[in-house]
Formats: sequence, C-alpha cells, structure tokens
Amino acid sequence: MWGIHSMNAKMYLIVYYSIAGVIISLFTAVMTYWIIDVPIGSKMMFKIFLTVLATLPIIGILSYLIGRCLSERLAAISHCLNDISEDKFLTDKHEESITDINAIHESIHELSHRLEASISTLKKNNAQLNNMILSLSHDIKTPLTIIEGYLEELEDGIVTEDQKPEALATLKKETAYINELSSEVIHYLQSLENKTKKESIVLKDFLHKEVCPLIRAPKEVELKCEIKEGFQIEFDRIGLKSILVNLLHNATKHTTKGSITVKSFENGVIIEDTGVGIDSKDAEMIFEPFYCVDESKNREKSGFGLGLSIAKNLAENNGYALRLDSSYGDGCRFVLITL
Repeated sequence: MWGIHSMNAKMYLIVYYSIAGVIISLFTAVMTYWIIDVPIGSKMMFKIFLTVLATLPIIGILSYLIGRCLSERLAAISHCLNDISEDKFLTDKHEESITDINAIHESIHELSHRLEASISTLKKNNAQLNNMILSLSHDIKTPLTIIEGYLEELEDGIVTEDQKPEALATLKKETAYINELSSEVIHYLQSLENKTKKESIVLKDFLHKEVCPLIRAPKEVELKCEIKEGFQIEFDRIGLKSILVNLLHNATKHTTKGSITVKSFENGVIIEDTGVGIDSKDAEMIFEPFYCVDESKNREKSGFGLGLSIAKNLAENNGYALRLDSSYGDGCRFVLITL
C-alpha cells in the first residue's frame, strides 16, 4: 500500500515515525485537556495543531538520523552479500554494536567460509575428474587397440590355428585389465560419497585375521606387527581393510629386503617399510588419481594410480588423514592420523 514495499529503511522509518509521532502528539494533547477538564474549543484545537506541527520536524530529524544509521548497516550487509555472490569471500569479521545486526554479520561470515570451502572442494573435485577422464581415456586406449587388432586379424584369417591360443590369451588378458580398471574407477567414485558405518575395531586382531592373509611379501621381507594389545580404532571396517591392504600391497611391491611394519600410536596407525621410498618430487602428487610413481607403465608393478587416492578418501570419510612422512629416510612411511 502507498508504495511502502519500495521504500528503503531510511524513508520507511521517517514515514512511520512521523505518523506515529502525530498520533502520539494528538493523543497526548487530547488526554491532557481531558484530564484537566478543560473544554476543547477552536482556540484549543489551534494550539494542539501548533504543538503537533512543532513536533514534526523533531520527529523527522530523529527518524532521519536513526534511519540513516540503520540504512548504513543494512548497506554493509548488502555489500557483504554482493561480494560473496562475486566469489569475493570474507576474510575480516565485521563487528557491530547492535546485537541483532552483529548476529547477521556472524552468520554471513560463517556462510562465506562454508561456501568458499565448498566451492574450493568442488573445483578440486572437478579438476580431479577431468584428469581422471583424460587418464582413463589414455589407459583404456591401449588395451582396446590390442583387442581391436587381434579381432581384425582373427576376422581376416591372418591368425593361424597355432597362434589362436596365444591370441585368445592376450584378448582375455586385455579384457581382464579393462574390467579391473573399471572396478577401480567405480571404487574411487564410491570413496567420494562419504558413506561409512564406523565401529570400534581391535586393530591387532583385525590385521591378523582380515588383512595379513591377503598380503604376499617376498621371502627376504619380514612383516612386523607392533600394535599394542587391545588398541582400538573407530573406523568403517571395509574402509580400514581397503586402506591397510592397499598400503601393505604397495609396500611389498617396492620392498625387496628388510621389513614392513604396522605400528599403533595414540592418534592412529603407522605403516612403514625399508623399500626404495618415494622421491620428493612425487611426494605431493601420490594421492592424485591416476598418478603413478613408477613411470615404467608395468601394469603389475605400477597399477592404475588410484589406490592411494581411494585410501585418502576413505580415511577422510572416517575423520582421519592419510599422510606420507617425508622425513622418514629408511624407506616409505604412511601415517593414518585422526583429524
């Protein structure tokens, strides 16, 4: 009504305070004359009118000052929101003397930090997804080319009867490779979903019963367990098994003599070996999808480069961080530590 909805805060206060001032002034004047029992004639009405007229400028000035103060504060809020909409996230916390407006600024500041973290995560995931698609396309091209070549030779009758068993074995091998690669990609994507069922796990028993039977170390390598009796960890059972199997399997591939050790400490677990270690130039990249430290492209040794990415995601899903201890100089050491 009367365009009220299009007013800014300053005009809104001036109009409404002026209306309220007139009503209060009239009410006060009438009640005063009623209480002192003086009849209200034309002369008295004129005095009342002058009184109301005299108070209007005062009410208007006070309303303007209050409205200006409030308008500036609302403008500051609007400015913060505009900055956030343009990806200019807030770094300094805005302090206000009015508690309600200060609470709004605190909420906006918290929202800004959450949005910044979410957008940063989305950008990182998007970049990883793009890299993953490129790497996947590259990794799948070679076996598909081999399969296509053999199928064409079989179709054209170039492969002799004596060569067929070898050709079929190669086709099966390349098909198995593609199938394994697909399974790893699916596992990686599932590790991004953060679906966990955490439970209390006695680590030493879990390691001996569910992890060690899956690990095959060279004869010259000793598997050591230095986990305290009764040490427990709150973790998703499947996720923990996947992490430990992956780390220990990697250790067996790169350790030809010495030992592979699993240790417990107050805030987590350590897996270390006496193998070749990881070069400093690779240390920052090993958790990226499809990154392989071994550049030989030997499938049996280098794998797909997804194992550590999956392990890192599973650790974070359970409130842990998986880190490489670059200060360890006798091989390779990974630390699974609570966040």
